[in-house]
Amino acid sequence: MAESEFDRGHAAGGIEARLAGHDKHFAAINGSLGDIAKELNKMTLAVQRLGDQADANAKTVVSTASALKAAEDARRAKAVQAWSPVQKILAVIAAVATVTSLVLAVIR
Repeated sequence: MAESEFDRGHAAGGIEARLAGHDKHFAAINGSLGDIAKELNKMTLAVQRLGDQADANAKTVVSTASALKAAEDARRAKAVQAWSPVQKILAVIAAVATVTSLVLAVIR
């Protein structure tokens, strides 16, 4: 059967309408993919910042631990210092008094 010009135009118009619908759909998909790419980029940057913060925190922990160890070592070194002159004199007086009292106890 021979198609009329009207039938051919009608069919072409239907195809054009379907293609226009597909173009709109593809544009929406491309927009969605663009949004997804932007969000993925944001997430990548956020993960990178978390890694950087973890590295910085680890360095802070190490430096804090080193400082605390140095402070503890300094405290221990100060506690193990030699006796002061006053402490030495008091120790000699106590030793002399002890020896004297022992000698007197044996003599009596």
